[in-house]
Amino acid sequence: MVQEVDALNVAIERERGAHQFYSQAASQTGDEAGRQMFMWLAGEEEAHLKLLQKQCNAVRESGQWLADGEAAAGCTLSKPIQSAEFPSLSEVKDRPQADAPEMEILSKAIAAERDAATFYAELAEAVFDPEGKRLLHQLSDIEKGHLALLEEEYEWLRRSKPLFRLHRFTLPSSA
Repeated sequence: MVQEVDALNVAIERERGAHQFYSQAASQTGDEAGRQMFMWLAGEEEAHLKLLQKQCNAVRESGQWLADGEAAAGCTLSKPIQSAEFPSLSEVKDRPQADAPEMEILSKAIAAERDAATFYAELAEAVFDPEGKRLLHQLSDIEKGHLALLEEEYEWLRRSKPLFRLHRFTLPSSA
């Protein structure tokens, strides 16, 4: 059995690193839509960080995970992204641009999101508390949605010149 507080602390550090990575990626891309997407992802990771910090404090203090609504109060968790939200590759009209600087950022992000989804799924199986299992599976599903988004963007960029052309997935406007 994994010590839940220790596992939550590892998750907190991972989310902190993910937030930092996406914030830095946003500043490195010259594409405005790409910047907005990376900032959206940074905000996603920041919400996960807040949620995990609340849960860690609760587990540390009472030995119990917070219930769903109580844990999520003040922490906006998105719904996992679905494949139907992406345009089809047949809509590509521009010439490929495989040397775009965002390719390396997306490659690193894909690996990180894949690791995060696996980490949360494995951690969910290691905890006994049903609220903890549910939350960790939910985080795994959200990270899988981020992975799908990044893989789609990578493939889109690999086959097309313009970046981040998701028709049905709308990014919040930058503040």
